[in-house]
Amino acid sequence: MATYIYARVSTNDQDPEAQAAFLKAKYAYDHVVEDVFSGTTTDRPRFKKLLAELKEGDTLIVREVSRLGRSSVEVLSLAEDLKKRKVRLQIDNLGIDVTTPAGEMVFTMMAGMAKMERELMLERQRIGIEKAKREGKYTGRKALNPALVSTAKKLVAEGMAKPAVAKQLNMGLSTLYKYLAE
Repeated sequence: MATYIYARVSTNDQDPEAQAAFLKAKYAYDHVVEDVFSGTTTDRPRFKKLLAELKEGDTLIVREVSRLGRSSVEVLSLAEDLKKRKVRLQIDNLGIDVTTPAGEMVFTMMAGMAKMERELMLERQRIGIEKAKREGKYTGRKALNPALVSTAKKLVAEGMAKPAVAKQLNMGLSTLYKYLAE
């Protein structure tokens, strides 16, 4: 039986180590997995590998529900899968163990609230963008320099880890994946 801490932040501007350090100070653990990926991104290789490694009797600890994803369906499905596999899921900021009936109820409500929070944030963002467009202040997202994209592809082809490439070239990891797919 092993205890895993999963720390995820959404952008390269944030540091998952702070989140991990907070959890490491509170819990006994065997492994720590840190990620820099948007919660809406489904391609999170480290998280997928972690989920595949979890066995019956293991425990997964996260700081908050939103670290698991933003879609309530995805998060609830994940929790159900872990429950079937007899893996404990602890949500630190709620102080709950999702494997208990009360914990499952609170978790279900919080997953819905995380989704609502995300949708409200996107709505406020859309309103702000519309206002900026009306005022002529919105220029949209800047396209990456083709030479930068070429350099990124070359570094990955030479075996450099994708997170290291993104950091070195000062671009988001999800942006790197987007350009690598082209």
